[in-house]
This record gives sequence, structure tokens and C-alpha cells, in this order.
Amino acid sequence: MIRKALDKSFFRYGWEGAYMTAKAAGYTRSYSGFLYAARRMGLCGGKAEQKPARKHDRRYPELSVPGEKVQIDVKEVPYCCLKGAAKRDGKHLYQWTAIDECTRVRFVYGFEEHTPENTVKFFKMLQKAFPFKIETIQTDNGTEFTYKYISDTEKNPFDVILEEAGIQHKLIPPRTPWHNGKVERSHRNDQGYFYDWEKFSDVKELNEKLKVHLAWSNRKPMRTLGGKSPLELLQEKLATA
Repeated sequence: MIRKALDKSFFRYGWEGAYMTAKAAGYTRSYSGFLYAARRMGLCGGKAEQKPARKHDRRYPELSVPGEKVQIDVKEVPYCCLKGAAKRDGKHLYQWTAIDECTRVRFVYGFEEHTPENTVKFFKMLQKAFPFKIETIQTDNGTEFTYKYISDTEKNPFDVILEEAGIQHKLIPPRTPWHNGKVERSHRNDQGYFYDWEKFSDVKELNEKLKVHLAWSNRKPMRTLGGKSPLELLQEKLATA
């Protein structure tokens, strides 16, 4: 069962994806047990090279309450992923992403234009998608989120709607993407698990495929969560709230 799961899913989805495939086929042991068995069978290969230690520790204390802080960022869909009409017409597509720092549960949606108005639309969808109250939203300083560095008088529509909802808008310092590290990391995973494999002719097709990918990623076990998936941890947190 382990060998079949690795043959089917490892190339695209890695260890976590292979574990999910094995579970779907009836595998009942834990993620760590899956890795141990694969190692014992000689399927893990050699040890990875140790990365040099960071000069500065950029890790922050883990949050314990869903919604305490949600990171939001935008990823431009790679041009090589466009096909048909989208490529012919020189379109640009964008993925908005929100990730809860506590549980790593995400919500994603695609738009054709990189604007504050689409950030507002995304936020309204996010409020319906996340089953908990959001206290703080953290973003970078892009104009889709804030006008802090381009106007002293005009407010960004996103800031306005957050004030109306009673949600704090926290901006990371300029040129410090690691402060939004969880959403940045999730975008790198999207690249490897999704964009390296898919193509889209329009924003509708992008969102149809993103919906499937989102369901998979929210159910994917994560080592940083002790082998639990974001949805499993969320269910635990909501049950004890």
C-alpha cells in the first residue's frame, strides 16, 4: 500500500500527498508511522543536506486561537500557466490567499485585476468561508491593501471595510516578506503542487481548479502541525472553544 501510494503521488505531491493517497486506500497508521515504514523499506533515500543556520531567528510564537491573525497576500499566476484566450489576449490572473496563522486553514480565489476592489470582494468571501471571527489581518504594503505610502488623505477601500468590521489591519515593515512567512510559504507550495502542473484559459477555469486544490491543501497533513491537517486542527480548536 505504501509503495503504491508513493508511485502514484510522490512525484507531484511529496510525502504528505503520498500519505493522503495511502489513507484514501485504507491505510490507518499515523503520518510518522508512514514515514518510519517507508524508511525501513528503504524508500526514503539518504539524509538531506543540512541548511546553514540563519543569522537571525525569524520564527514567531505560534498563535493558539483561530482568527487571532490571518495573513493575506496576492500571487500572480505564472504566464506559462495561461493558455487559449487568456494567453492570446495577454491576460494576467491573480490568486488572493488568506491563511489562518493558528490552524493554517486557507481560502483562495482568483481575479483578473490586481485592485483594492478585488481585495474587498475577496474579504467578503473570506468572512463566509472561515467559520470563526477574524481579529487581525496582516498584509504587506501593496496598493491592493493600503494607500499608506501613496496618500495621506485617501483611504484604501480595504482599510475602510476592515474598520467597519472592527478588524485590525496590521502592515508588515517594507521589504520584509518573512513577516508574512506563512502565506509566502503556502504560495511556494501552490507553485510546486499546483501551478507547475496546471493551465488555465480564463479566470473561471482557474477558480474551478483552485477549488479542488484548496480542498486538497486544507486536508494535507503538515509536519509543523504534528502530522495533522489544517482542517483537523481547526475542528479540534472549535470543539474546545
